[in-house]
Amino acid sequence: MTMLEKLKFWKRETRADSSYTDALVAAITANARGETTAFPTATSALESCAGLVGRAFAAAEVDGPAYAVDALTPETMLMIGRALIRRGEIVFGMDVSEGRLFLWPAASHDVDGDHDPRSWRYRLNLAGPDLQTTRENVSGVEVVHLCYARDPETPWRGYGPLQVAQLAGRLSAETTAALADEASGPRGSFLPMPSKGGDDPTLAKLRGDIKKARGTMLAVESMGTMAAGAPAPAGDWMQKRFGAAPPEALVRLLGTATIEVMGACGLSPSLFMDGDGTGKRESWRQALFAVIQPLGRIVETEMRIKLDAPNLKISWSELRASDLQARARSFQSMVQAGMDIEKAVRLSGLVLPEDE
Repeated sequence: MTMLEKLKFWKRETRADSSYTDALVAAITANARGETTAFPTATSALESCAGLVGRAFAAAEVDGPAYAVDALTPETMLMIGRALIRRGEIVFGMDVSEGRLFLWPAASHDVDGDHDPRSWRYRLNLAGPDLQTTRENVSGVEVVHLCYARDPETPWRGYGPLQVAQLAGRLSAETTAALADEASGPRGSFLPMPSKGGDDPTLAKLRGDIKKARGTMLAVESMGTMAAGAPAPAGDWMQKRFGAAPPEALVRLLGTATIEVMGACGLSPSLFMDGDGTGKRESWRQALFAVIQPLGRIVETEMRIKLDAPNLKISWSELRASDLQARARSFQSMVQAGMDIEKAVRLSGLVLPEDE
């Protein structure tokens, strides 16, 4: 029986679920109160890493049975890559409709069972614009569960880089939030103006204007008075800027935190910052061989099992072209050292194993 035939016999229970997750409710409530919370997943450092891995997954070449290739669309692959870095796992429920296999991402899920994954039963929450569908007691063979990393104590859960390196994520989130708070305060310029006599006893209006200032200029009372005939102080007519002035130490700390987050994700900061081409090419080579391709093998293995597609292959031969110059130099060095040409070709990676 093929995978598509098996799917037709699987039965699922669905029901409407009007509630949101506790985390979402908490976020909405905090936002309504005007509160801000430092979340590592909201930082540009993590998004830079997740975006790079996700886009690389979207560019992957998927080869295998037509139904599996059709299900693993670039959009789905992008979602997988981003989720593995941001959340550490992603779960898909499988469906077949009109002869096609579909993978539906779960907004949240629960798992029951013993130490053997074959006993696991899932509860999947599938989100839609108007309806959240809950699938109860779904067999593990009907679920694609992809994890960045697993802990022996909780092998049914996936952990992302910042779920493990929590302090790096917290440092990045707190420093980013602190700088965001600095930038979100009142800002603008003061321009001292002559008073009518220096007898205005209240600054209430000025205080209100300062709170509402967003880059505007405020006219404030001069330190001197024209009526008294005395000239204003030398600097009195000069515009005075007020607004965000974060400590230099905080700015440097954010840079350090960013490097820590990227390091936890296995990516070099030079991929995202100014630098020479040689360094960037080496950083990209490391990212491809030490992050993207290993994660691709995890995805490939799970998809082969769950989609009943033992010949499924996920590769990045097009992206490897960026490393062609380095591989050519490696090939030349091995040949000059007396190595057999065919062996040098294989070791240098100029011919991929699947192409042989």
